[in-house]
Amino acid sequence: MPGGVQDSGSRVQASAFRRPTHSFKGWGLNRAFIASARGLFGSLSDALLPQTCVACDRWITTDESPICPRCRAALEPARALPYCPRCARTMLALSIHEKSCARCRTEGFWNVASVARVGEYRRVGEYREETLRRLLVGLKFVGSDRQAVCLGKLLADALRKKPWLNEIQALVPVPMHRLRRWQRPADHARVLAEAVSRELGIPVRNAAVRRVKYSISQTRTLSRAARFRNVKGCFGPARRPKIAGQTVCIIDNLLVTGATIHEVSKVLRKAGAKRIYAAVVARARLPGDPEPPAEALMPPPDQAD
Repeated sequence: MPGGVQDSGSRVQASAFRRPTHSFKGWGLNRAFIASARGLFGSLSDALLPQTCVACDRWITTDESPICPRCRAALEPARALPYCPRCARTMLALSIHEKSCARCRTEGFWNVASVARVGEYRRVGEYREETLRRLLVGLKFVGSDRQAVCLGKLLADALRKKPWLNEIQALVPVPMHRLRRWQRPADHARVLAEAVSRELGIPVRNAAVRRVKYSISQTRTLSRAARFRNVKGCFGPARRPKIAGQTVCIIDNLLVTGATIHEVSKVLRKAGAKRIYAAVVARARLPGDPEPPAEALMPPPDQAD
């Protein structure tokens, strides 16, 4: 199913999940056949096999969303946390100004107009952050299309709360290098953008930016300076970006220091983008960030299965 996702039982565009095909003679399998076979297998498995929650693996009925009621309830308080509209840090409401916070005003690298997010990410932490972390890890390292459906809906809901949603004319996923694509089961930013596209009806420009240089994973670089050095010069404009004069939104799974979004935004601006926003599933908590309210960190009471 090209272009995005549908309701439960459907599949995100198969090409974003499939590993790149070999260019050797005799390996040119028909892509349409592969996509159709994968979609058919997925539909049969949904019909014949019991479904589990994409976050906790509890059994769920087929008419439910990919996430169980308990995990959905666990995410709600974290989704409601106030955050800076420019850098997406969790902040006390009194510390947030109209378009930014006092902290990101001193950080000159923020070159996007605003950022939308679902919640906050912590490597080791409380129950609600653990739920969001499982969804992100599953999408990035397992390549589950059901997690793409779930996260796409959550991110679309976050965008619907933004006054600038109607300005967006195209979604631009952060591109993945072809060598990295061999190491991952899915192009997570692309399938996430496709899921958001189906929810909001905004087209995806997969080819607006390309990855021109391979670099080590950002998860292996700890300091902010190291992250900026690691991605500098990694992105370049496509031959036909088709975004001149448009307002676009960069889509990615996680925002840590803002280095990747900063580099992608520079390329989009050179390609003629009129205005640039960003949307991420989570903003990583960094040293010095304010603590969220205590009630947002407590697990919800168990619900009857």
